[in-house]
Amino acid sequence: MQIVKIYYCILLQIIGYKLTEKDWDVNIIIKEEDLTIKKIEAKKIFNKYNPIEDIVRCPNGRAKMRKPLDLYAKAAVNLYGIILLEEFVDIFNTQNEEQTTVDEVYTILLPNVIKSGWYGFYKNYLVHYIVLHDFDWFNYLEKAQFNKPRFVPLKEKFLEYESEEYDEYEYWGNVISSMLEIFGSSKNTVDAFYEIKNYLVRTNGIKIGELLQKYNLILKDQEEAQRFFDLLMLAANNSRKWENKGYTPDEMIKLSANKQPKEPVMNERKKIGPNERCPCGSGKKYKKCCSFLKLSGMANLSYNECELFYNTWYKLLLFVNQKYSIVKTENKTMESFFNDDAQLYKIREKLWTKPQIIKEFLCDTKGLNDEEIRLLQLWEKYHIKGKFLLVKYEPEFAVLMKMQEGENSLLYAVKGLKTSIAEIMHRQLPVMLETVLLPFKDKIIYDSFFSSHNVNFGNGIQKIFEDEYTKAKALYGIITKF
Repeated sequence: MQIVKIYYCILLQIIGYKLTEKDWDVNIIIKEEDLTIKKIEAKKIFNKYNPIEDIVRCPNGRAKMRKPLDLYAKAAVNLYGIILLEEFVDIFNTQNEEQTTVDEVYTILLPNVIKSGWYGFYKNYLVHYIVLHDFDWFNYLEKAQFNKPRFVPLKEKFLEYESEEYDEYEYWGNVISSMLEIFGSSKNTVDAFYEIKNYLVRTNGIKIGELLQKYNLILKDQEEAQRFFDLLMLAANNSRKWENKGYTPDEMIKLSANKQPKEPVMNERKKIGPNERCPCGSGKKYKKCCSFLKLSGMANLSYNECELFYNTWYKLLLFVNQKYSIVKTENKTMESFFNDDAQLYKIREKLWTKPQIIKEFLCDTKGLNDEEIRLLQLWEKYHIKGKFLLVKYEPEFAVLMKMQEGENSLLYAVKGLKTSIAEIMHRQLPVMLETVLLPFKDKIIYDSFFSSHNVNFGNGIQKIFEDEYTKAKALYGIITKF
């Protein structure tokens, strides 16, 4: 189902909330005396780049362009947040016989900007109304979008985004249905849904637990929390995000090597002083926590073990690529092939959709030594692909919790490859991530690829995870080998 503003208002009426005229108004006018200093400054900037005195009569015969340009402008800012006017014109001209220019777009659309305020001009950009109310958004998006490819669907699909509430995959409909079922039909539930959706689509993350607490919404147990977060992550990972220039996080994983490196950096790293608090959230000083793990070398493979893993792993990926021709290797050296993480990720995805390929590799490949053969046999039989919660760092491993609906959770002791997982993640725990766990001799490792969900959890959700960790440890302990 599609969630639209009219549906939102009808829903509030159904649950007994008395609507005012303001609730139905898409463009709520904020009184001057209620504006903050930031909003007053934003209005000054808006007036500078969208001056009413620049409105002129539409050039002869060009009035017919106002409606299509307005539709494209709304679709573009809903999909991207901000877009260079030159790129906007390129998209329009590519998809339409009638051509336009940057100057004409400004002249024709400025009256619409002044009248509706749905979008506006800023510097050499067309920007969403949210940016017009807070230009810090522009600085964030300009930096986040830098050097990324742009998602540009065909004309019919592009214009679907003219509706701000267009839900391409309908995952958000499942989220609101789940929230109404879990938390009950109330204004708080609906408001929380829209705030969660707004942040997950338009920003880099949100403290879901704290937001639920803000609206007094309580998840009663781990099973309910798991079901809710599964739907939420599915929706978030399939939402067209402003910071990705319209691509979904799942699409960006496949497009960008930065999302799937061999030794991934999950967030922007900054130098931590030895006496500063550790970024993992333990409360200890860095020198007595993750820095110690890094220096000790106990939480990752030795040099020789690492060499054995990568030699075996790369041979397997090369075989998969030769069999299915996923990536062209013509005119490529082996070094450049194995350093291209985005291409290796595509091959790795094919491998884990058909792990029986490993058996074919063992039958068809000569020259494998006994250690490599044993590793490959174990990988085919015992690999675990899926979502995990990184919950704890120990001196010799990181603890990943596999939560399973209807079943008890399991804890796995996972070693890093070249360095500890603590040093790779550099993030406050817990962290939701996806990977493939593999046996390695008497240890458990991962297959060199991580993807993480950039969601921070509030105190209530963390308490559920802590209880589940304690329960799993009491039942099965921490699994250190398959």
